[in-house]
Amino acid sequence: MWAKLIDYMCTFSGEVKIPRYAIGKVRISAVTMDETLRLLERQVQCNKSTYICAPNVRVTIIAQKDERLCQIENKSFLSIPDGMPLVWYAKLAGIRNIGKVSGPDLMMRVLSISNKQGYSHYFYGSTKTILESMRKKLTENFGDLDIRAMVSPPFRALTDEEKDAIAEEINCLKPTFVWVGLGAPKQEFWMADMIERIDSSILVGVGAAFSFSAGKVRRPPEWVSSIGLEWLYRCLQQPITSRRFIKPFFKFSYMLAVQALCCCLKSKARFWEGKRTCQGEVK
Repeated sequence: MWAKLIDYMCTFSGEVKIPRYAIGKVRISAVTMDETLRLLERQVQCNKSTYICAPNVRVTIIAQKDERLCQIENKSFLSIPDGMPLVWYAKLAGIRNIGKVSGPDLMMRVLSISNKQGYSHYFYGSTKTILESMRKKLTENFGDLDIRAMVSPPFRALTDEEKDAIAEEINCLKPTFVWVGLGAPKQEFWMADMIERIDSSILVGVGAAFSFSAGKVRRPPEWVSSIGLEWLYRCLQQPITSRRFIKPFFKFSYMLAVQALCCCLKSKARFWEGKRTCQGEVK
């Protein structure tokens, strides 16, 4: 059963062990937003390149069959739980210190402390129009952010020469963070291809964060996200993409139901075992 696959794997950051829990083949980092920010601060001080994934329900389901994507998720510095269903799954497994950490939310939190912390940024993805709008919005909200570059890549696979040129630019500009908004799983594959070429930046896949920040796509209200229906809001707002979200949601719902059933059976087994123990002591 799925519940038997729950285990802990650790990513090492210096002397810090970051626990992970398994959803099928995918290992998700058991973290909160505040803990993620602390880990990022520590990683920045290490001055080593790494990458962060933000798997949601859809990516977690895709990665069950896509071996390369699964390996990318599992080898990341962090694979943060982007969605309440992933958090619920963890809590059913007995993990308490965990919260939703979406890519867009993480990006905005990091941007909000960037001037104080001295962070610099490189944005890669989306269209020139959206990037221009995002720059204006970010300036309005956060003042003089240290934005090293905003790059709108071609809508095709890059050649090795183009990848080398991008890596050279990033290494020359030395941004603290490279925010990758290509959508999943394209951004995960891009980060995996690029990470060995990057000297010291932290690559973070943030999905639709650029469109949200530019005001081109509305984010769901917090209460919608809190009950795990962000996918439905996205489907209603962008019907053309609905097929991408609906099938994975129902597959994950099945996994969640199995996990809940296993937890219930384990709880009952512990109850009856305790009752038999008490009866034995009375006798």
